[in-house]
Amino acid sequence: MIARVVLLTILAFTPFLLQAKSPEQVKSAFLYQLTKFIEFPRNDENRQITFCFYDIEQGIGAILKGNSTLKIKDVPIAVVLINKNQHISELSRFCDITYIDETLEDDIIPLWIDATSLDTLTVGESINFLDKGGVASLVQEGNKIRLYINKQQLLRSNFKVQSRILAVSKFHPN
Repeated sequence: MIARVVLLTILAFTPFLLQAKSPEQVKSAFLYQLTKFIEFPRNDENRQITFCFYDIEQGIGAILKGNSTLKIKDVPIAVVLINKNQHISELSRFCDITYIDETLEDDIIPLWIDATSLDTLTVGESINFLDKGGVASLVQEGNKIRLYINKQQLLRSNFKVQSRILAVSKFHPN
């Protein structure tokens, strides 16, 4: 009898435990985990890993901002709001990872990619982002998020990506 009650209780609450994650939640987790496998050239002990976003009130920026206690290899993360009017060379001095969502790619890519530091990992959401010089992209294909990497841009960069990430990535262009 007790086993039946426990089973019914578990079955009643299962839908709440198995809620699907939104694409933004999956992308934010992917971006955070990806950073664990990257060695940035500016590696001071008292430093933080800085994620830069054009929006931290919603989407991926808001999710990471809401988890401010996260660390990468015992180094705290910082989530920074940047705007389109900020001078690009200034941004590349403090952004380790800059995330550009698909709605802003056409406005920002022409200004950002040519002037960005080779120390900054630029991440977008489309293949077009890679075609225009981005390093990585989290592309939604059906119900999956896939990591694509622009190998030419990666080879030019000053940070190192561990082979475990390269093994699970797709490359564009091939």
